[in-house]
Amino acid sequence: MPIWLARLLQVVGALIALAGLSGYWLSRDVPRSLLGEAERALINPRGELQVSFVVAGRDKLYLEAAGPPIYDARGRIIGREARARATAYGVETDTILYVTLVGNDLTIVAIPRDIYLPEYGRRINAVYIRGGADTLRQAVSGLLGLPVDYYAIINIDIFQRLIDAVGGVQVNVPYRMRHTDHAAGLIIDLQPGPQWLDGERASHFVRYRGAVGDDFRRVDNVKTLASAFLARVRELNVAVIGALPQLIDTYFDEVETNASPMLAAQLLPHLGSLRLQAFTLPARVQEGSAALSTDPREIEAFLAQVFGGQARVLTQAPDTTLLITNRSGVPGLAETLSTRLVQLGIPEARLLTRDASLDPTPSRVLAEAGQLPAAAYYAGLLHLGWQQVHRLEAPRGHEGLELVLGQDVAAWLGELVLASAEGGPGN
Repeated sequence: MPIWLARLLQVVGALIALAGLSGYWLSRDVPRSLLGEAERALINPRGELQVSFVVAGRDKLYLEAAGPPIYDARGRIIGREARARATAYGVETDTILYVTLVGNDLTIVAIPRDIYLPEYGRRINAVYIRGGADTLRQAVSGLLGLPVDYYAIINIDIFQRLIDAVGGVQVNVPYRMRHTDHAAGLIIDLQPGPQWLDGERASHFVRYRGAVGDDFRRVDNVKTLASAFLARVRELNVAVIGALPQLIDTYFDEVETNASPMLAAQLLPHLGSLRLQAFTLPARVQEGSAALSTDPREIEAFLAQVFGGQARVLTQAPDTTLLITNRSGVPGLAETLSTRLVQLGIPEARLLTRDASLDPTPSRVLAEAGQLPAAAYYAGLLHLGWQQVHRLEAPRGHEGLELVLGQDVAAWLGELVLASAEGGPGN
């Protein structure tokens, strides 16, 4: 059978199978978030169809263990055979990308792995270890102040398989890349300049670290490879459809995701028409630490520039002391939220915390009559309801404003986002 006919039959068969499964997979797909008015004005001012991902990469770990024992004639262990080596995947996500598709514009925002998140008590690259993929999705959502629909945790091998699926890519290697890891069996040897990379060499290109702390350059290499891959897809044009089944198989073999195969089938045919733009989230080194910190207002201005939208108005916190009362039954939650609010710009001196008995009612903001504007501010910031009370039963110094953390707190704290304070409650 001619090669072109075999490929055509493969494509037709795949399309028939996908059509038959479409109702099933669409019914299983994750409901996409509805953007609020301020969020649409920020990242989707034209009101086009949109989908967003957190894409994170896990590198290989090479584990060594002593081989089986060697016995003498009396049955005593006198040594061991050569060490055995096994391959596994790490639990830290060293590459984290916020990827959003608005119309035909594909935007990649690389998130430096050393950004420290006080509410999680760890750097963002270690969030996946404790909470898994969906917790990482929530962490990125909170960091950006934007909803994120899907997560995709990718093993490093997918770079190699995807690049090989399209026959390789043309990349301009920016500098000499040379690294040897005998334990891992890894030899990276790339000369600078334009060159053709197959899957294995492309994986070396994104795995290379020139020096400790050189992650910003590594992130740039990931963005470069993404651009080269899309350029290759555009070059292949119609012919790339023949690789569609292989690309879908590659994606779901190597990726931990909550997206359905039907979504992948819908997106892949449009790869050749996408316009790619890639950026790195602004972050700064914390004094006396290798960790990075972020400024919510700086992030907001950055997002407005990237998407050509209008930044949300992040007003100054009210000059009022907020009492955070933990009635959730989860120890330390009030302190965790207090730390997060400080990161968002609330002065630490304006925050008090305490633990109290369980409260089955929803988390909410309570305010005496003179504190209604402050209550509206915090309710909008935290996406909570609020109510006026005649008098708060609280310790001295509370000033008539209280945030009660009820037993429902897990439903919203993980996705704590910055909301626009413009317009008061309900935003």
